[in-house]
Amino acid sequence: MKAIILDGTKSDNNESTKIFDLMLEELKKLNWEVISIVLEDKNIGYCTGCFGCWVQTPGECVIKDYEEEVVRNMVHSDLIIYLTPIMFGGYSSILKKALDRQIGRVLPYFTKVDGEVHHSKRYEKEQSLISIGLLGKHDTEKEEIFKMLVARNAINMWAPFQRAIISLKGENESGFSNNFNKALMEVEAIL
Repeated sequence: MKAIILDGTKSDNNESTKIFDLMLEELKKLNWEVISIVLEDKNIGYCTGCFGCWVQTPGECVIKDYEEEVVRNMVHSDLIIYLTPIMFGGYSSILKKALDRQIGRVLPYFTKVDGEVHHSKRYEKEQSLISIGLLGKHDTEKEEIFKMLVARNAINMWAPFQRAIISLKGENESGFSNNFNKALMEVEAIL
């Protein structure tokens, strides 16, 4: 099984380093092949909204930068993991910039999913999504917005399983590991 971790944190964030290490430890225990990408270090441009990934170069962004590698690894994975501080209930700007360039992973055509209109999927292989949101302290509103965002993004990207896990600064490491491990087991159960 293959997982990709998209790390949307800043390199000086000790809390994210601790969580990242715990995730790797759990994934390795379960024999996952892991690719991790620290997005802060990569040259990834902003989406221009040109839809070239639909009409000019179907499935590929017309901007040629590191995002090509990100997308290639994502479509060949079984699991995508986002690691991000929660910013106003959403993703960090580092992660958001990379995710905005993902529109080419779906088709420009529409279909109904549970009575809602969404883009049709481009690829047969589907990736589950686990998103780890880091917060300094408990904030119900930000946590709920984050969970809803992850769930809605999972629908748009045809994820067969999704989970948003909130990690509070100074939280018990075993609590995070248990939540993460439980989510991994649920992913494995559907593979």
